Amino acid sequence: MKVSTRGRYGLRLLVDLAEHTSDLPVALSQVALRQDLSEKYLQQVALLLTRGGYLNSVKGAGGGYLLSRKPDKILIYEVFDLLEGNIAFTEMPQKEETAIQRCLRVHFFQKLDEKIQQSFEGVSLADVTKAEWFTYMI
Repeated sequence: MKVSTRGRYGLRLLVDLAEHTSDLPVALSQVALRQDLSEKYLQQVALLLTRGGYLNSVKGAGGGYLLSRKPDKILIYEVFDLLEGNIAFTEMPQKEETAIQRCLRVHFFQKLDEKIQQSFEGVSLADVTKAEWFTYMI
């Protein structure tokens, strides 16, 4: 599975806002400049994150975006699920499922989904920004 540009931009936007947190909204132009991202595409991602309940939008002069909740309450798995669509590998069982399809679904794809979810389970935006390796990047 490869994370799309939308997923990468979304995570970078959330991390940037978490790192530059204050009571004042942050303009997307500032984030785009700091992160070297397309502001136009960032606007589309911010809209999805706003609709998904991760960002609050403030209109007008001095407007921009704020995290809708504390970074420790934003789970990375849920953000990716929103931005990437359903990130599960497992498909719904078919009516006429063959033994091989069932075997792959149950013993491979479901197990893969479980491992991915376990890897990300409970990992919050705060965890990402506080990770030891992350401090070397900023």
